[in-house]
Amino acid sequence: MIQTLLLELIEAGYTDIALTRDIRLDPCEHKVKQYIIRNSLEEEIHEYISKSDIAWLIAPETGDCLARLAELFISKGNIFVGSSPDAIRVASSKLLTCRMLAEKNIKIIETRALDDEVPASETGWIIKPNDGVGGESCYFINDKKRLTEITVEIKNNNFVIQPFVNGRHMSMSLLVFDDAVRLLACNEQYIDIKDEVVSLSAIGVNECLFLRDEMMSLATRIVSKISGFAGYIGVDMIEHDSELYVLEINPRFTTAYAGLSDSLGFNVARH
Repeated sequence: MIQTLLLELIEAGYTDIALTRDIRLDPCEHKVKQYIIRNSLEEEIHEYISKSDIAWLIAPETGDCLARLAELFISKGNIFVGSSPDAIRVASSKLLTCRMLAEKNIKIIETRALDDEVPASETGWIIKPNDGVGGESCYFINDKKRLTEITVEIKNNNFVIQPFVNGRHMSMSLLVFDDAVRLLACNEQYIDIKDEVVSLSAIGVNECLFLRDEMMSLATRIVSKISGFAGYIGVDMIEHDSELYVLEINPRFTTAYAGLSDSLGFNVARH
């Protein structure tokens, strides 16, 4: 994602670009300033934020990381391209996201805390962290005995449980500004399940354009319900019985961004 964004910014004519890089990572291949983080990002980044004219933030939601950094960027920087900390915190919680969307009569996959009553299902269950990203620690369990075992193992680790729903996995890439929504891409997600582990194997950017109108309508309803979204937003969904069900919202850059400009035929960062 970051390599794609840097390349697009350079192609758009921006020459004064800087990024932070963990000391354990290899240098970025593009010719940009690279500030090396040797200890704590949140302690070292203040100076770099204050020097910036415009700042993007790429970080995970896990452990409130994205929301905390957004607060820091907003308080120390000039122009911050991203969602408000409040919106990020709503989207970071799969439980809270589903509850708020259900209030708007938006179709969601039933989501409960792992220590709550197990939702009824004849096809199995999905277990994952409430604030997880990138499919981390996501499991498919189709045996009630095994479900009991794994529930005991991870009960106190902030996990949620959903009934497994057979369907076509999709996502949409959105650009949001002042509650106005632009649908950039309608993507297909290719999911693998092996030895109980669920993982994302590939993304087909704009392979689901036949659902563009339905996705645009859904995106508008989501943004009208959860205020504070801005910049790039990803929404994961599943199509089941010709209906779109929301799985989660990602208030940040997602993997699909890497193929967005090629799919659309223009430089997204320039626009």
